[in-house]
Amino acid sequence: MPWFVYSILSALLFVGLYLCIRWLTDRGFAPKQILLFMIGFALLGFLAATAPSLRKVLNSENFLGFLAAGTFAGIFSSIGHWADFESIKWAPNPGFSTSIRNSSILPVTILSVILFNSQFHFIKLFGVFLILAGIIALVIQRQASSGERRIRNIDHKNYWVPLAFIALAGYTLTVFGMKKATLLGYSPPEICLCIYIVNFIFFSIICRKDFKSYFQDKARLKFFLPLVFACAFFAFAVNLLNVKGIELAPNPGYHEAIRSTNVLFITFLAIPLFSASMDKQKIMGVISIVAGIFILVL
Repeated sequence: MPWFVYSILSALLFVGLYLCIRWLTDRGFAPKQILLFMIGFALLGFLAATAPSLRKVLNSENFLGFLAAGTFAGIFSSIGHWADFESIKWAPNPGFSTSIRNSSILPVTILSVILFNSQFHFIKLFGVFLILAGIIALVIQRQASSGERRIRNIDHKNYWVPLAFIALAGYTLTVFGMKKATLLGYSPPEICLCIYIVNFIFFSIICRKDFKSYFQDKARLKFFLPLVFACAFFAFAVNLLNVKGIELAPNPGYHEAIRSTNVLFITFLAIPLFSASMDKQKIMGVISIVAGIFILVL
């Protein structure tokens, strides 16, 4: 399949992941709890997928390089996830944080030329800019809702800004680690397994003090487990497609730009699911994203 098919499919599946996480957070479950269980279940899937080739991987000539690249990606994806959730939590408008984080597609596009001799055309870069502009138009709200204003602690002021830039840096470096691992000849399940082992260790450490409390309320646990298992399924599929898209795309930034258009699908679904509206700003964002996708895939 062409590289952009993997990018579009990963964007679509990310919508399912987002909606499951949104459903759980709206019911009071902490993001770190969701991430810990989601990563744990998905890790089992990657273990099963890589079981037939695991011995071959361990004995491969480039194993140490692969381990370094996978660990690098795992560390920075963990930091990116944590900083992303925290910045969204404290930002006066979640769209501000999302816009900064999604700007990672620009350094990925440009630095991939230097690091991996990836393809670069100014018309394609223009497509990346169009997608980023469209994403910003979709996620930035003119005014935060009254509910959001109530739950956001004004004492944190601009605490969310450095967190959003940490998320940007984390996700950018994650892509580079993934790309390096693909260049060493390793498959998406093998790369994802390495990354998810690091992710699981990271969030196990963060959640160590609260771990017992996650199992105390049996009724909440029965509600939580099926949904977090669905999150794990989407995360498993999204990450496999994500790594494959990064591997095949002429420039990893092109893949990241199209993958980030999940915001477009979430915007349309939010209308019936969350009673969201579609104004002129969002319509312009949709047009910009669609135009950017056409430029990247043609």
